[in-house]
Amino acid sequence: MKKLILTFCLLTSFALAGIFEDSFKLYPMSADNLYMHALSAIDSNPKFEIVEMQSKNGYILFLYGAKYYLLTLTKRYSNQTEIKILPQNSDYSEGSEVAKAIFSQIDSQIKLKPMEQIK
Repeated sequence: MKKLILTFCLLTSFALAGIFEDSFKLYPMSADNLYMHALSAIDSNPKFEIVEMQSKNGYILFLYGAKYYLLTLTKRYSNQTEIKILPQNSDYSEGSEVAKAIFSQIDSQIKLKPMEQIK
């Protein structure tokens, strides 16, 4: 019975890892710059509606269709920041597509016009 439960837990964790793999990305820039790129990416898409944002904690809550998504930023290293986009209703069926759309918009923004922090 213990082996069955352990096998089930391992399979579930591998399945969830595949779902979450498309929901986060690491960028080689400061959290402030990435926050501005993410905010611009969400604001440029008319399908997304910003509900709440807070730059100090690094999150943006936005609406796509009838579902809420939370974008969070976490500083990992001195000049690397992780961005994570997850649905807020625990329904991960469309979450990775929304995240991919925002990540591709951020990538194209970085290539076209890199933002630098004002000092």
